[in-house]
Amino acid sequence: MRAQRARALAVQRPDAAEVLELAARAYEILDPRPAPDWDQLPGVLDELYRELSPFAPGPLRNAKPEAEELGRYLHEPNPLMPASFYARLALEAWARGAPIQQTNPKPNECPHCGHAPQLGVLRPAGNGEALMLACSLCRREWPYRRISCPQCGESDHDKLTFYTTPKYEGVQVQTCSTCSAYIYLFQPEKEPALVPEVDELSLLALDVWALELGYQKVWPNLAGV
Repeated sequence: MRAQRARALAVQRPDAAEVLELAARAYEILDPRPAPDWDQLPGVLDELYRELSPFAPGPLRNAKPEAEELGRYLHEPNPLMPASFYARLALEAWARGAPIQQTNPKPNECPHCGHAPQLGVLRPAGNGEALMLACSLCRREWPYRRISCPQCGESDHDKLTFYTTPKYEGVQVQTCSTCSAYIYLFQPEKEPALVPEVDELSLLALDVWALELGYQKVWPNLAGV
């Protein structure tokens, strides 16, 4: 499902085609399999690099990850390091079945693995919508205050702005003037084929727009954006 969505979006949004095609190859390797155990992850990491690096852009092609990158990214994540691309994919697969649970997570931290949110999903609730944050690592969702910034907690309506464009149906860009953060909020009801973490990779044009306005994403995606 994720690989199919990535390839469909690569055709629709050619500016993001390179990373979408690379993600599709990764999903084809990982998604059909059961979640790996921790001691299997170095082998998964090697396989991802071997299979993906020939198709990757220069920084990823030459960034062969070592096994230590797994523990490093899990506990002190740095998404801007090229080798993190492979570690994040391997850890995401592991986290699907990992028996981990945070004891006292902050409201903007994943209660399962403790990582930052990658995006938001607006789920129908009563007569409106409830905001669910989606983890940048394990992809689990958890509830968060609807009108508030997941970076700094700002809830002043005058400091939060929501942008939409007909070009990208079913997605809002939420910006915060207090901390200059932005995050994408997806609306599955408006885009039935939506796969949030895949669709997020396809929004390079919106990323460029937000960055030019001086905003920074709450957490960079697999492409480091």
